[in-house]
Formats: sequence, C-alpha cells, structure tokens
Amino acid sequence: MTVKVDNRLELLRSNIMDNSGIEEKVEVNQRHLIDKILARYSAEYVLYRELMQNADDASSSSVQIHFQSSSPDPTKPPNLLSKCDKIIFKNNGIAFRPEDWQRLKKIAEGNPDEQKIGAFGVGFYSLFSVCDNPFVFSGSECMAFYFKGDQLFAKRAEVPKENTDPWTSFLMDLREPIELPNFDHFCKFLTTSMGFTANLKEITVYFDKQQIFNIVKRFAEPRAMAIDSHKMLLTTPQRMFTITGADMRQIQLDSEKYIPPNLFTPLTNFILSKSSSSTDTENKNKDGLPVEKASIFLRVVTESLNVNVSKDYEKQMERATKKKPPKTTKFQLVYTGKEELDASESKNQIFKDLIPFPHQGRVFIGFPTHQTTGCCCHMASRFIPTVERESIDFTDRYISIWNKELLAVGGLLARLVYNDEMDQISRLYRELVGYTSEVDKSKNEAQESAKIILEKRAAHALHAFTFQHSTPSSVVGKVHEERFFSACKVPLDVMTSHGIQPITATRTVPDKTSLVGHAITELLDKFIKTVPTITPIVYQECKESLAKLTKLNLLYPLGMDDVLKELNLRSLKEDEMVACMKWWIECNRGNTSIPESTRTSIDDLVRTRFLEAAIMDRGNDQELLQLSQTKWWLNPKIIPLDIAIPEDTMPFSISKNFSNNDLALYFGNMNELGIVHWVQFIVDKKPELETSSAFAERVLTIISKQYTHISTKSQGDIITLLKNKKCIPTKLEMKEAHESYFPSVNLFNDLPIYVFNQPRNVSESLLTALGVRKHVELQMVFDRLISDGSWSHVELIKYLTSVQSTLSETEVRRLRGTPIFTKEGEEPRSKDIEVPTTKLGDDGKPIMEKKTKKIYKRYKASDLFAPTDICIDLKLSIIYWPNNTRWRPNSDEAKFLERLGLITSPPLATLLSLAAPDTEMTTDRKRIQKRALSYLIEHHQDYKSAYDVNKIQIKFLPCSDGKTFATPWDCFTNPDVQILGFQVLHRDLIPVREKLGIRENPPAERLIQAFLNKQEQDHAKASKLFEYMASRIGDFSSYHWQQLRQAAFIPVNMDKNGTKKIELINPAQCYFESEDSTSFHKELFLYVSFGELANSFLRSCGVKDEPTTVELASMIVKDPQRFWDLSSGGERYLNVLRQIAGQFYLIRSNRRLINEMKTKPFLVGIKRTTLSEQQQKKTPESNEEEENFIQYRLAKADDIFIIDDTTGQQVFSPLSAPMEPLLEDFYTALGSKLLSTQIREAYSYVSNMGVTDKSKQITEVIFERTPIIIYQMMNDDPQRRKELLHDEKYVRQHLKVTQVKDLKINRTFKYTNEKNIQPTTSCADRANFKIYISDSNDIDYYDIANSLCSLIFARVRFNDAIIVERYLTASLYNLRRKGVPVDRILNIRKQLTATTNTSNSTTNFGQAPPPPPQIPKPISPKEMDLYTKQVLEVFSDCEEGYIRQLLAQQHENHVQNVIARLLREEYPKASNQSDSKEMIKSIISEEEEKRKREQEALAAQQEHQRKEQKAKTEKSTGLINKLWSTWKQQVVPSPSNPPPPTPSPQDKPLIPSSDEIKKQVDDNIASTDSKPKLPKSETTISPNFTANIKQNLKRAIHSCKPYAGHDIYTPPRINEVRESTSYCDATPGNNLTYVGNVMGMELYVHRDVQPDDVLNQYGPAMARFTSILGDLAKVFELKLSTIQIFYDIQGPAIAFNLSGSLFMNLRYYLALHESSNNDRKKRKEALIYWFMTICHELAHNFVSEHSSEHEFYMSSFAENYLETLIDYIYSSSGGSSEVSTVVNNPSYSTTPSSLDMLD
Repeated sequence: MTVKVDNRLELLRSNIMDNSGIEEKVEVNQRHLIDKILARYSAEYVLYRELMQNADDASSSSVQIHFQSSSPDPTKPPNLLSKCDKIIFKNNGIAFRPEDWQRLKKIAEGNPDEQKIGAFGVGFYSLFSVCDNPFVFSGSECMAFYFKGDQLFAKRAEVPKENTDPWTSFLMDLREPIELPNFDHFCKFLTTSMGFTANLKEITVYFDKQQIFNIVKRFAEPRAMAIDSHKMLLTTPQRMFTITGADMRQIQLDSEKYIPPNLFTPLTNFILSKSSSSTDTENKNKDGLPVEKASIFLRVVTESLNVNVSKDYEKQMERATKKKPPKTTKFQLVYTGKEELDASESKNQIFKDLIPFPHQGRVFIGFPTHQTTGCCCHMASRFIPTVERESIDFTDRYISIWNKELLAVGGLLARLVYNDEMDQISRLYRELVGYTSEVDKSKNEAQESAKIILEKRAAHALHAFTFQHSTPSSVVGKVHEERFFSACKVPLDVMTSHGIQPITATRTVPDKTSLVGHAITELLDKFIKTVPTITPIVYQECKESLAKLTKLNLLYPLGMDDVLKELNLRSLKEDEMVACMKWWIECNRGNTSIPESTRTSIDDLVRTRFLEAAIMDRGNDQELLQLSQTKWWLNPKIIPLDIAIPEDTMPFSISKNFSNNDLALYFGNMNELGIVHWVQFIVDKKPELETSSAFAERVLTIISKQYTHISTKSQGDIITLLKNKKCIPTKLEMKEAHESYFPSVNLFNDLPIYVFNQPRNVSESLLTALGVRKHVELQMVFDRLISDGSWSHVELIKYLTSVQSTLSETEVRRLRGTPIFTKEGEEPRSKDIEVPTTKLGDDGKPIMEKKTKKIYKRYKASDLFAPTDICIDLKLSIIYWPNNTRWRPNSDEAKFLERLGLITSPPLATLLSLAAPDTEMTTDRKRIQKRALSYLIEHHQDYKSAYDVNKIQIKFLPCSDGKTFATPWDCFTNPDVQILGFQVLHRDLIPVREKLGIRENPPAERLIQAFLNKQEQDHAKASKLFEYMASRIGDFSSYHWQQLRQAAFIPVNMDKNGTKKIELINPAQCYFESEDSTSFHKELFLYVSFGELANSFLRSCGVKDEPTTVELASMIVKDPQRFWDLSSGGERYLNVLRQIAGQFYLIRSNRRLINEMKTKPFLVGIKRTTLSEQQQKKTPESNEEEENFIQYRLAKADDIFIIDDTTGQQVFSPLSAPMEPLLEDFYTALGSKLLSTQIREAYSYVSNMGVTDKSKQITEVIFERTPIIIYQMMNDDPQRRKELLHDEKYVRQHLKVTQVKDLKINRTFKYTNEKNIQPTTSCADRANFKIYISDSNDIDYYDIANSLCSLIFARVRFNDAIIVERYLTASLYNLRRKGVPVDRILNIRKQLTATTNTSNSTTNFGQAPPPPPQIPKPISPKEMDLYTKQVLEVFSDCEEGYIRQLLAQQHENHVQNVIARLLREEYPKASNQSDSKEMIKSIISEEEEKRKREQEALAAQQEHQRKEQKAKTEKSTGLINKLWSTWKQQVVPSPSNPPPPTPSPQDKPLIPSSDEIKKQVDDNIASTDSKPKLPKSETTISPNFTANIKQNLKRAIHSCKPYAGHDIYTPPRINEVRESTSYCDATPGNNLTYVGNVMGMELYVHRDVQPDDVLNQYGPAMARFTSILGDLAKVFELKLSTIQIFYDIQGPAIAFNLSGSLFMNLRYYLALHESSNNDRKKRKEALIYWFMTICHELAHNFVSEHSSEHEFYMSSFAENYLETLIDYIYSSSGGSSEVSTVVNNPSYSTTPSSLDMLD
C-alpha cells in the first residue's frame, strides 16, 4: 500500500514539474533574515572580530578603529564616557576585487578561497547589528547599503582619483548612539586577537582622532625543530594530515593603553613632576596622552601539513563549506615557557587571555573562540566552526572528521613541543648540574641554584601539557590527550632527582609537602640514591599531572622491586641502614603513604629477599653484616658496650633507633642479646674466664645484676654453663663453685674461701646457685659428733636448725630417713663395750677398758608425735623432749622437726579408730574415745580435706539408741527415715551434724531402693510410707519416677472368686476415688485413696484421677453391653461417646483400637418409631397427632446412618447417629454413611406442561432471592463454603423451572430395599440442573426450597430447607425489618457481577457482611415537608417525589444524608422546569467547549494569557474586591483536588507537548466524574445561570465533610497557573498526625510536635479559636465536624482544603488574633479574618488551583454570606458603631499578607 502511494506521488511531481503548474518566486524578508542570522552571532565584539578576520584574509598588516562622538573637542583628552554615533574601520590590505564586490552583496556565499577562513558569507553582515546603512570604500570603488521596507539594496560607484585611499574603510552610522565598549575588556579582546593573525601586526584605536590604544606584534627568526620519524608519528589517525616540518619563533607584543583621568590624577601628576622629562616622554604617546606600556613574550610553534583527502570527501566538504579542502595548511600553537612567563608582564589585564597559564588555552579560528584546548596552550588552525564561530563543529559527519583530525595534529604538536622543551632542559642540566649514578636526595639545594631553576622549568612544561576536561566540548581535550601520548614512540621524559629521565625509569615517592607522606619520603631519600624519583618541586607544582600519569599507568610509585634493586647494588652506611629499616617497618605496619601494591606484596619470599639484600657497612675494618644474619641487638642496660659481644649482633648505633618490638617483629629471628646467650658466648669464645680473676669477676658482676630478674630456666642455663668452670677466684686458686666456700664457713682453716675485689657486686644468690658452700658436709658432722654414740638428738637439732638454710634437699631427705630420735618413756638397753685408755700395754697398744653403754632405740621423725596436749591425752608415741627444755610449737627447732616429718596433730584415721568402740571398753578407753570424738568435732576444719563421708568405713558415730554405732554414710538426722530401716544420729550430736557431714535424709537413689525393697501390704503403714515419700518428691528425678511407675507397690484389696486378698499393683492400674467418680466407673476400674498427702506422691507416680480417653475407649469396646448396663445407658453413655469423639485425635494412631471400634457394636443408634392408632390408647382430650418414640440401640458404625435427608429419615426410620456435628464426624470416621447416599430417588409425572406463568414467577423469585440466601447462609456458617456447588451467577445462567402434572417422588432405601412413593409439589433434577413443580394450586415452598438446596449445596442439612423457605416467601420489606441487609447484598452482588464480567474471575464470598442497617424511624408529614423544603433549597431541579423517597429511607441526619447522596449520584430532574432540557444541553455543550478552551489556554501565547487574565480579573467587582485587594498574589491550590504530580526537570520538560496537554485535560475531566458532582463553573456562573449562585454555594458547603484519616501527608507541589505563565501555583506540604477531639473539633499536630505541649500551653487560646470557628460555621451553615484545627511549627499554610475537609492553623490565630483579656475588637478582627479564609477554602470545592475562576467563587461566597456575618457581629456587640468602625477603618486589613499561606 505504501509503495503504491509513493509511486503515485513521484508521478504527480514529475507531471507538475514537466507540464503544468505556475512558477512563482519565493520571497525572502531580508531584514528579518539578517536579524535572525545576527541572532546566531551572540558573542561579544563580533563586529570587530569579523572585520579583523576579513582584514587578515586581505593580507593587512595594520588596522585602525575610529570611534567618533557627536561633539569632539580636540583640545581636551578624550572622554571615553561620551556616546559615539559613528564607527570607521580601516585596514591596509588588498583592495576589493570585482568578485569581492559581487560577493559582498550576496548573503551566505562565503569566500571560495580554501586558504581563507571565511566560509559562511555572513561576516560582513555583522555591520547591520549596529547600523542600517553601512558604507564600504576600497581602492577606487565604494558601495552603499540601505533598506527599502524589509528589502536590502546596494549602490556601487567609482571614486574620483583625488579621493582614492590605499586603506579599505567601513563607515557605520550607528542606529543609535552607543558608548565606547568597556575600554579594558576591549583592549584585552584586541590583544588576544593578535595571537594567531597571519598578516596583521598592528591595531590602533582612536577616539575623536586621538590614539587611545596601540598593539604591535614583532617576530624573531624561526628555529627549525627536529622531527625524528623514528620517534614520532607524523600522520593523523585517518592519514588526512601529514607533518612536513615545524619551526618555533619568539613573538613580542608591545602595547600602549591610554590612562583616563580619575580622582587621583592630580596627585599622580605631582609625583610624576618630580621625575625627569625623559620619563614623561616615555609614558605619553604621540598625541601626548598618558599611556600604560606593557610587553609580553610568546613562543609560537608552526607546523606545516600536507592534506590528503579522497574525492568523495572533497565533494562533501565543498558541499558543507562552499570551498574545497586546501592541499596544504598550517597548525599553530602558542606556548609560554617558564622564561617567557617570568619575562612577560603577565599580570597586565590586557594580556590575561593571551597567556593562559595556569589555565586552559583556547582554540583560535582566526580569532579566539569559546572552546578550550584542554592544556595551557592556545591552538590555531583551519578548524571549521559552527555558524556563530564560537565552537568547533562536531555535528556534521564530514566536518567532524576534519576537525578531529586537526585536533589529533594539535596533540601531536603539543608532544613535539614538550619533547623539545625537555631536550633543552636536559642539555642545560648536563652542562650546569651533571648526571651521576648516585644522587643524595636528602641534600637541600639553594633556591636560585641551576638545579632548582631547571626543575621549575620542567615542572612548568609538564603542567602546561597536562590535559583537562575541555569546554564546551570535551572532545577537544580527549583527542588532544590521546594523540599526545600515542604520537610518540618513546616514553615521556620527566624531571627527576637524576635530571631528565624516561618516565618508565622514574618513580614517585609520597609528596614531601603533605603532612603524612613527608616522613616516608625523607626515609627513602636517605638510602635510595640510584633510582630516579620525582623531585619535590615537580610534586608541588604538578600534582594533577602526576596523578593523571599514575592513573594512565605511565608513572609508578617506588615499590619493593626498586628498593631491592637499590640494595643489591651497594651496601648501606649506618644512617642509610637506619632509614632503610624504618621504611621497612612502615611497610609492614601498613602506612597508607606507602603504595598499596608495595604493602600487599610483602610475603615470606619478599621478606627473605629484603633481609638478604640489606647489607650494612660497619666500618672500622669490620666485616659487612647481612641483615638476614643478624640475630641479636644489644641492650646496654644488660650487657655493657665495652665488653665482647657475638659477631652476629647489630651495632648499638643502629639498634638504638628502634624499639625492641619492631626489631623482633619485622626482622626475621632477631632477638635481644640475653644474658644466657652472652654467657654462652663467653664460655665458648673467651678462655680467660678460667685464667683471669679480674675478667671472671667482671663476668660474674654482669650476671649478678640480671640474675634475680631472669626466669628460673635462664638461671638454670647459666648455672649449667658455669658450674663446671673454674670461674670462682679463691684464696688458694681458681676453683669450681662446688669446691669453694663462703667466708662465713670458718669451721676449718684449710677451706677454699672465695675472694673478690668488689664482693658486693657479686650476687650471693648466684654463688649459692653455682654451688658455693655455706656449711660443712653433713657426713663430716656425723663423723665428728656422733661416731662414739654419746650424743643427744636435742643438741643435734639445735645445731642443724642454726644451719638449716644451707642444707640441701638431699641432706634434708637423709635426715628424714635416718632414725635419730628416741621415744618418750622408752627405757634404753645396756651394752658392754671396750674402750681404749691412755695407758699402753706390753705390746705397745692401748689398754682396753670395759664399760656399760646405754643404747636407745632410734626412730625417724615421721614415726613420732610432738609432745602436745592432745597427743599426750590420746597416749600416742611422742618424741622425747627433756623437761628442762620446754617444747614450744612456734620455735625454730619445732618447725625444723616438723620439716623432718614430726607429726604435730593426730591423723584422721587415728582419731576415727580411737573414737570407734573396741571389744573391751575400759574407763580409760572410754575417756580416750570421747576425747578423740570431741577433738574431731572441735577441729573439723583441720580435717575437712580428708574427711570424706562417702569413704569412711569406720563406725564411730553413736545412734539414737546409744548402743549402735554407724558410719556417716548410714546415719541421718530425720527420725522418719527409720521407717525405711535407716539409722538416726544421737540427739546430742544433732547440733554438730554439719561438722560431721550427716545428712537429714538419704539420697534419692538409696531412698528409692529402700522403698522398693520395703513391700508394705498394710494399708495404714503403706499410707505412712507414702506420706514420707511425698515429703521427698522434690529430690526425685525423671529416672526415679520411671522406676516408681513401673514398680508394683500399691496394696489393693482384690476380690477373686469371693476371696479378698491384698495385692500390690503399679500406679497405672488404679485411679483415685472421689465423690465425683462415676459409680459405674468403679465397677470397671480400681480406685484407691491413702489420704491427701500420700495421694500426692501416688499422683506423681502415675495414679490418675480418672481413666483417659484411650482407656475409656478400650474398656467400652471390650464389653459395650456391660458398660451400657453399668451406666444405665442413654445420655450417660452418650456423654462417654462425646468424650471419646472430642479427643478422637488421640486414638487415630492406635490402629488396633480403631479396628476394634469399627467392628464392635458400641455406638449408640437412634431409632424413631410412630405408634399407630390401634397401638396408641388415646384419651378423648388427647390430640390426634402421631406420637414419636425414640429408641437407643448399640450397633456397629456401618449399621448406623448420618441423617442428611430428613424426609428419608421420616419415611424409612433408619438407625441414625445423634444429630450432633461432633458425634456425626466421629461416626463417619468409624464407617457410618450419609443417609442420602443410601436412598435412591426417582420422579414421575403424567405430562410436561413446560414453562408457565407459575414457573416464571417462581423462577424470578429464585433469581432474586438466591444472592440473599447464599450470602446469609455463608455468613451464618463460613464452613458451608466448601459445600457450595454453584453461586447465584450459575443459577441465573443455567436453572430451568418447569411445571408438570401429577408429580410424584419414588424413594428406595438401599440398605433394607424398602420403597416409598409420595406426591410432591417440587423436585430437583441435578443432572439437568432443573426444578419441576406440580400443577397443584397450593405449591409448598418448602419443597421448592428443598429442591433448590439440593442443587446448590453438596449436602443438605436438617434445617436448610426451612431457612431457604423463609427467604423465598418473605417480602423484601419484611426481610429488611428482620435485619437482613437486602440492599447491601444486592449492591454487592451487582458489583461482583460487574467485576466478574470484566475479569472473568469467580465471585468471592469470603468477606464478612457488614452489620445490618437499622430500621428507619417513620417521619411525620410535618417533618417530611420541612426536610423536603431544605433539600430543595440546594437541589431545586430534583423531583420532589424522589427527594421524599430518599428521606423516607433515612433513619438519622435525613437532610444531610440525602444532600450527600444527591451530590454523588445522578438524580431525576423536575419535569415542571421549562428550561431543564436547555440547561442539560447547555451543560453538555459547555463541557465540550471547556475541553477545547483548556487545550487552547495551555498552548496559547503569554501575551494573550495576560490579556485574558486581566479581562477575567476585571469581572470581580464590589465590596469583596476591596476587602481582597491585598490578596492579588500567588496562591496555593487546595489538596481537595490535587493535580497530577509534577515531574522532575530531568524527567519531563516544563512545557508539555500538545498531546500531553490534551491527555492532561482529558484526565482532569475524567477525574471530575469521580468526585462529588458539583455543577461546572462555566454552567452556573454565566449570564444565564447567575440566579443559581446561592444554590451552588450551598451545594459546595454541603460537600464539605469531616476528615476520617489519622495522618495527613501532602508533599509540596508547584503547578503552572493557566491564566498566566509568569508565576507558578505553589502548594506547601503538610505532615500532620491526629491527636483527638479537643473542645468539639478534631485536632492535628505536626509530627515533630508533642501534643501535650500544645494542649498545656495553648489550651485557653484553643478554646477561643474553637469558639470563633464555631460561630463562623453557623454563619455558613456548616457542620462543625467539617472544620479541623491543626498546629505546625513553621510553614506558610494558614489553612487548606483536603477533599472537602477544612483545616485551620492554630499557629496563625495565636500570632494574629489571640488576646487573653477578651478584647472585643480582637475578636471581631478574628471573625472577619477567618471568615475570608473560610470563603477562600470553600471556593476550592469548585476549583483546585488559584485562578480567576477560584477568585470569582471566593468573592461569591463572601458577598452572599457577608450580611449574615455583619448581623452576627452586630447582634453580639450590642450596637452598630463598633461594626462600622471595624469595617471602615482603612488601617485595618482583614486579610492575610499572602494567599500563599492559606493552603
């Protein structure tokens, strides 16, 4: 279809172009065209820029600009503030050629010369921006331009020869006089324009023929720049441009700028008069005017380019620019080096834009544009700009390629200049500073040194060529930067500590000027001397440059590999090693100044490499020390510095700079040189230890200082090292320690006593530990003192006590094991011995003499007791101690003997043996027994650790009978334990039972065991036993209770075969007997009772109060008939079944019991029978109704039926279950079936009558009542939902009601095969979803209800048909009277049906129905007339009958409810109104017109809107306009009808499109339909309907309503007001929360405010404010509940309307009108103020925004209700004088200051 249309259009165009059609010329309004073109040239000084560009293209070397005022005065200095009426621009370039004159007349035809900049042909027309008739004079011709109407004309003429001039001039008579452009800015512009002019070298500006500015450009000879193709890429990315050469030249710009006079000129002249005349000459120009002279120096680099483009591209460029691309072109760059910058007067404002450093330069397209270059250099070339020449064109595809290729040339040229600058700096560095491999970076250079100067120059270059984000286009900077780095094949050169170096070999260190990084840098500078790093000056001046290079991965921080490289090249001196180690520590600590890559690279391998590479030079002919081989550092407090130390110890001069923790943590296995290792070194390496007493004493002195401070192990190690060394100098010679003695040992003179020069410096503890002796050996003592046996152990003990501190443990152990001591009271034995005398015999030998020697039996100390009182009393073996030497337990001798093993107190075993009875108990033995027990009790704390009750087997405790003794384990204090066979402690010892460890009762385990072993069959004794066990219940655990539950210990009288016998049973087999126990239960179960306390124990053991459900079920199933007989059957039996049914869930898991319950006849079946007349004996007075008899029978579950068919039950009388839901579910679970499933029904009729009037009537009733039936039955029993088969929708769609003749129902009971035939009036056919009704005249609706229930319910319950019959037969009115919410149900069904039809979903009945409405109270005729009149005042167009009908349906608030309903719903119009049809038609047509007007208004021009706004505003006149004169400000829309949310600026434009306008209008109209239907303003407020104003206002008042929410949150909004686009309609946000009803009105407060604070502080004021609002509510006839009060802490909202609810701000009342002294004037002011506020808010019920329409409604409210307000004020004040005073007082304003504060 589209192809055919296109072909037809092509054919039609061809026919018109070839054959038919009238040719017409297209007219152009040239004035408007030029204005629109010039509108694109919005830049400053565009006129002069274009003329200077043309002059430069014409090879002009000089330009003059003449400004002429209307009244020049050559005798005075030029007044630059005078206005100029003429401008003349001159240049000395080539005169206009004929083709130039022709092109001058043509608009938009540029210069075809590809070497010229002009491309668009509109530059000359910039003259029309200031004049209308420019005049051009060049060579021998001239041309004048002028307008005729809107068309431009030109006249060209020859110039007489006498008037010819070599200068080309442009004369401009200004359209209106103008001031000279800002002189300083204009001079700066001209100076900047000279930057890249190819030919232009001088610009002069004159004012009234006096020179006020002159700028001259001078060139130096160019220097060719070397371009190495091996290092540089000479072509652009797309090979469009190729560099053929480059040169650099110096440029000097000299300026003279006139200095206008000012207030300080006389003072200046006076000062200058003191100077020489030459100075005066230098500061004045040729016209004698004072001038300011300045000069700058620039470096211009020019690059020659060959252009190579394809033919196609050349055509595209010619199309776009009207000229072909040139074959060659140039690219220029202005770079200001450090020398030029220092030499130039760069601070002069006119040179500000020409020297960009440190800011970005600009792109010049002949003259500067707005585009920056990204670096600190200006760049100029044949870029193709946009039309306004302020930006580079990147829009056109082909022009964009050209411009980007030129930008690539710029990046290449920038790199070329940078490389050249670095080469120059490198050459000077080599000459002035020199390159070395190692550089001391910590050395401070003088500020004026050559090195510093060159570093600053290099930093200047690096900063200048650091590219930033260019503006307005970022493409420029990006292309420049990319080509700058990619154009060169060699790395970038930068200034480093080693001069100019490639960036790949350069590293960065933290900035020295930073607070954190300077410390790391200082460390690196001390020991890194071979790696080039960035200098501090470069850091300081080029931070951004270095950051960018680092980000581009061109520059890397100094890392671990660099440090290792440095360490591998050379060894470090001490200060260097200190710095290196500190840096290493900071790396390990994670100092953030160190690069993260360095910190994270440290692992075991790197740590090993570092420690092996770090080598220190210790000097003094010492060997180098590798850090990895350094094991110790020296602590001079331990080991002096002047003594020998191991070779692998770090010099103290290095280690003193570090903490011990750092040395140990970060340097491998390095540790502090301890005294042990040092002693090891001395022992192994210093033999003079055993030869030199002085050296040995020095070593022992050093060891002594630390010996007591070191660990025991270290002490032992030192002793081991020195023990076998002859390191102790004695008076004999050097001895080992164990061979020498202390000076105090003077027993023998020949002992080797140690000798020291300073004995105090050698520790006694050290010498003792080494083995230096303090006493003579024990064996020697024995040999000298006791060899002859005549010795006393008392004297020996005294001696040994005196030297006990010197005894070794071996000697003490020998004393403990040697029998030395005698026992008290034991006599010695006699022995004859021979002893030598002093006389000699014949043989020369001593004569022997016989003597008798007493030999005492000796004992060890551990075999004897000390002679204490208790040991003596108990007659224990005590040591012999003479009476003359009294025994003192605290003496040194006693303590020493105790050390040797002497027993000081009797052991526990001895005491217990003595306390226990013997076979023969004498008086003395009894005394000892009593004394032993008493001592044990008194000193029980001393034996606490050994006294273990559970382990003592000695029976020493007397029991209650005084004869029996028991162990603590078998003895207790509670007398009741005797019942279980336990012993009880004697009563005299009960007070000290805790000291003896006696328990009150046996432990639970023993108690249970004894209890179970005690098989008590006597009831009384068992009761006592159980009572005692009950007292111990808290001691038993679950395990114990389990044992008791399984044991048989309860005695019960059992009757077996007539014989009673006591048997023991377990607790689970019996139950407690009580008064409530069922008597027949006692026949079935065993019942016991042992008293309340004993029963508590038995209950815990498992005896229950009554049988459980499972037990009951088991018992009843076992013998149902016996249970029936014992319970007397009937209701008591059913109660048991109900109990079982209620807890049937407990039985479900017992399959065996369930099977028995299903097969045993234990269920109760009910049989209903009827007595016939023959069987029933009737009295004459009895009724004739049949009497039913109910019989109970026991049967199996499958023989009993659940009654769900009452008719079937009446007909067949089956054995049925009790009609209780609980029992029915129980019977069903056991196998009972529903009766309906066992009855087969069939229907028969004679003939089918089809659909009749009767069937239709019944169908309509069913359709109408089915929703009510289903709703009510679901509401009464929500469980019926699962039984519901079909809803009312299905019934309406599928149900058919048919009438037949002679309808009968045939029933067959399948269980007994009984049959029954009965006539019926209705039956249901489930298969076809049909109801049959009979032709009987009296149809029973019960049958119809039963049929309907069988169709819609899966199960028909007993009374379902009765309930449905009620709903089918009762009228809707009666149903309403009975409380059925008929209207609500039918409305809900309508809504559900509509929703279902829309969404095709199933109707949901899950929600609970609302409460039924109250029955309306009848209204009297008088009240009905009154109410009808009040409603007609608001809705006069409504039918009166319809109003009366609505009033009759209300039961309270009749008028308000009816008005509210009419506001929401459509209503029938009164037929007697002649203009009703016209009104409706008018409303409809005006709605359509409103839609159109809104669309037009939103898209109209501002001027039209202002006129419309003014016209609408003038319509509101009268008194209210005077009152509201101050309210003509921006206003806030009401939240009552909030507009759509305003989109954010980034999401949507502020002014919508036409489609959006239409959609917004449609949405507004659509939303209007959903709110209360107030009359449209256009329909009511018009000349035809002004009579309805009061009625509409009343409707608006009645549409107000109370606010039902508890929280209010409305975000601020801004909406554009239709009448004017000059302001926006702002709505403040509200964030309020509900407090409560305060003094009759609802109170809300801001969420940040405490409600109690408001109530406490402003309670009385709130009461006065509530009173005022209440009075105003009466004025407007408003319901008081529609007005709310709120309080906020800030914000402009005085009041607001939220969906018809009015909110008034208490805070504004407090600030404006609150008066605590009941000031009447204040109250009147408040009434008027808030009257106007309420008028404003009521108007929002019509219009949401603040427009002229809103103002009209507000004025209408005020005009209609003002009289009522005045009457109220007058009546309340008691006179009219005060009212007139208030109203007429001009100084009083009743309005707020701004409507912004209302909403």
